[in-house]
Amino acid sequence: MKKNYFLTVLLAVGLLMPVFLRAQISTFDDLKLDSTNAYWNGSDTSGGFQSGSAYFYNNYNQSWGSWSGFAYSNMKNDTTAGYSNQYSAITAGGVNGSANYGVAYAGTPVSVKLDSTLAGKVLKGVFVTNSTYAALSMENGDAYAKKFGGADGTDPDWFLLTIKGYEKGTYADSVNFYLADFRSDNTADDYILKSWAWVNLQPLGDVDSLTFELHSSDTGTYGMNTPAYFCLDNLNDITNGIELLRRANNRLEVNVYPNPAANTVWMRGVKDARIDIYDANGRRVFESNATTKMVSVNISSYPSGIYMVRISKKNALVIRKLIKK
Repeated sequence: MKKNYFLTVLLAVGLLMPVFLRAQISTFDDLKLDSTNAYWNGSDTSGGFQSGSAYFYNNYNQSWGSWSGFAYSNMKNDTTAGYSNQYSAITAGGVNGSANYGVAYAGTPVSVKLDSTLAGKVLKGVFVTNSTYAALSMENGDAYAKKFGGADGTDPDWFLLTIKGYEKGTYADSVNFYLADFRSDNTADDYILKSWAWVNLQPLGDVDSLTFELHSSDTGTYGMNTPAYFCLDNLNDITNGIELLRRANNRLEVNVYPNPAANTVWMRGVKDARIDIYDANGRRVFESNATTKMVSVNISSYPSGIYMVRISKKNALVIRKLIKK
């Protein structure tokens, strides 16, 4: 009888823990939208919304029918350019194909407050991508903003997201992530982000609130010309892809060694997989499509610190922390 009781407790804990962990992640799928191709932009003047353990602030101007801060959406329009399509992600969906995701209009810094479950703790990370509006504006130019790279593709344009952390009103630290970057001397390295990318928030340390702000190389008399929008999903998550992998029973058996490493890192079991390495600021420092079972990466020139290795193949995702000596 005692054994059965103990087993029941274990099963209960096992069932509750994943729910508790998911509750700490802002997936936006806990928010209701009445239909497909729908969005919430604060027109109910509630001032914001809660997803997971975070509150996302919104400011809606009834006189102008305009908004700033955060909205959420399930729009899938990745082709229509312009302001009329301000609620769509260029990925046409959330992380790992989920329906809902967050949309930020950050003409000025926009804020997120963590509830007691997460306040004062270290956040894992957040997935970000460009809105369709911003991505197509940078790719083609529009009536207000230039085409990134200019006519000959050599202009050193960039679109930067800065995430700042605060603890009890005191600034803690910040991380930067380029949503587009044309600064390389090699134009083959230029990019406008059109997929979900994970940004490491652990360098912020213990925080209870965040601000997000955008900066661009394309500015004019009235400030930034690039549309001040980006999209986000799964705040405080690095395990979403791994959980999907386990549910699909389709594991990637990957080894990353040695770890810590000083010069060369070997990755085994990566044939036909995509490999990305990100530094502590969320900047991608290495990318490759593996064609062999084992790949070596020379990291001798990397500054010492913590890096994240992201290995993906179809619906499978593995993330490993790598320490550079």
